Amino acid sequence: MRCDHCYIDANDEMTDELSLDEGIRLIDELADLKIPMLILTGGEPLMSRNFWAYAFHAKEKNLRCAISTNGTLITPEVAMLLREAGIRYVGVSLDSSSPEVHDRFRGVPGAHARAVQGLINARNAGLKTGLRVTLTRDNWYDIPALLKLALDLEIPRFCMYHLVPAGRGSGIAERDVTPEQRRSVIRLLMEAALELSDREIEILTTDSPIDGAYLLEMLKSDPERLERARMLLMNAGGCSAGSKVANISPRGDVHPCQFMPHIIAGNVRERSFRDIWIDNPSQELILIRNSKKHLKGACGSCSYADLCGGCRQKAFYYRGDILETDPTCMLEHVEIGGQAES
Repeated sequence: MRCDHCYIDANDEMTDELSLDEGIRLIDELADLKIPMLILTGGEPLMSRNFWAYAFHAKEKNLRCAISTNGTLITPEVAMLLREAGIRYVGVSLDSSSPEVHDRFRGVPGAHARAVQGLINARNAGLKTGLRVTLTRDNWYDIPALLKLALDLEIPRFCMYHLVPAGRGSGIAERDVTPEQRRSVIRLLMEAALELSDREIEILTTDSPIDGAYLLEMLKSDPERLERARMLLMNAGGCSAGSKVANISPRGDVHPCQFMPHIIAGNVRERSFRDIWIDNPSQELILIRNSKKHLKGACGSCSYADLCGGCRQKAFYYRGDILETDPTCMLEHVEIGGQAES
């Protein structure tokens, strides 16, 4: 596929990927470090010749493993193999409840039907599953229908990602939602979480710590819940880039997160992951980890800076400075390309 929002600009011409032996050694090191979760992603991870070797080796090392997938390759047989490999979670991406919209976004006819069937197959195999969607102006109005689909299929997790301008995603930055569209979706999901509290479904958003700040704004009339939510968000710490999450590219480059390919902290072919991430982190990595102390503009003066801090990749893409204001904020009056939005 050639998904419009792919952060890695995945294609079938990738060269110089880590060898099977290099990948196995990396998994061994990550297991020794006792990382909480290894996510095998892509592109499409199930297309990798090394996928099953990695998955089963991670199981042998007692390393919790999840996959992020387009779902189209998950037959009943593959689903059972995923369970046998100890995969803890299968996240399947759907861009719309409409097959036409999803297939156009993915560039492959029939992708929607195969993704939904893959999700069902994974669920039927007893795997924990999640329906995931990246929010754009093409599908923001479709979030209720996608949430209903997850409920109808008895999928226990609904995860909405915000569009981050990286890889091919930078080519559709103008298709990001407006602040009001973003607010309406977050309000909808918050209300849905309350209404569905007795149902077996978890609703979450990611790639925008601003959601937490907006949630607190919505809770101002309920001081008790407001304080509890603030405590939880403080513990979460806002953006996880460079601290709670790391991304390792197919070639072994270590990035603060999957949306920051321009920042390379090191390469696991040249140094151990421990040396890159813990013992001798690069100055860029240190800056990202301490960015909340140095934020500029509206982010720097915001009362929610301690629990949000905005998305640093969005600040870099739109402002050219990783410490600048995240212009996709729903709370501040900002200007993008000379057009005022709030």
